[in-house]
Amino acid sequence: MENKLIENNLCCPVCKGGFLTSNTVFVCNDCELTFPCVQGRPILVPFVAEKGDGSDALLAAADSLPVRKGVPSVTNYQGMDVESIFFEKLFRQFNRRDTHWAFLGRKVSEMAEKIPKNATVLDIGAGECKYASLLTHARYVSADLVSSSDKHDFSLIDIVADASAIPFRDKVFDVALNLVVMEHVPDPALTVREMSRILKPGGLAFALIPLVRPEHLVPFDFQRFTRYGIQQLFENNGFQINSIEGSNGALWTAIYYASGIAKTQPLRRYGRRSIRGILWNRFWATILWPLVVYARMSDQFYGGEFPIYFWVQAVKKVQ
Repeated sequence: MENKLIENNLCCPVCKGGFLTSNTVFVCNDCELTFPCVQGRPILVPFVAEKGDGSDALLAAADSLPVRKGVPSVTNYQGMDVESIFFEKLFRQFNRRDTHWAFLGRKVSEMAEKIPKNATVLDIGAGECKYASLLTHARYVSADLVSSSDKHDFSLIDIVADASAIPFRDKVFDVALNLVVMEHVPDPALTVREMSRILKPGGLAFALIPLVRPEHLVPFDFQRFTRYGIQQLFENNGFQINSIEGSNGALWTAIYYASGIAKTQPLRRYGRRSIRGILWNRFWATILWPLVVYARMSDQFYGGEFPIYFWVQAVKKVQ
């Protein structure tokens, strides 16, 4: 394995003891579970070693990915600030005029500035590893379950791993990222506890957690979180909360989704899309457009108790 940060710090995701030795497989020296290596990626997931449900699907998904070679290949965008890279290169589908996306662009930019040079960063549930392009100054490692979606490109993932059983030794990383992942894990408390375990004392965690989102990545969509649930979740599992910020005001959430429904989900009659339903929804989308503009301009004057996302920054408690 070319990435020494990974090679020197792997451990068994089940017992957390001993180092894993590798050739074509990884073997735990303590509990003797065996984990495969597929296309250059360690598959360090408990249910795979135990041959549980879902192991065949995960191995097939990993086998379909290109061979993994070293750390993610990222591009430096000379002369562009982080927010511009975020919207113009990484997430072109996001409209930066929309309040919650503008908020996220700002927060990601601030995050990139707060992560020191050469800091070790674990991106949990990294997906397409898009944040790697913003963290070229750090030592970035990505982990995900690559079978969770067939609509994403997981080719840059370093380690196939479960967010609730992270296969790294204690106190390895300076920073943990958990961005739009928490709703997809069955046991959020265990996931946060694992984040705390792999962080050094005083290490930072950044999370983006939804309060209001439609169901997505079905069937791997399990919960939504309030501000106070997030605070309890982190503080009960090894963290001190620095800040929890809502992405937008209540009016924007209501208008954004009402407009989106009108544009993309036409009314149906007798179980089928109807011309009348499509025309009605286009009518409502047109009627709602002035409210979209108003909500963008006036968002700061409305309460933040009904945001789409919460941005969380926390620090691992020093024992």
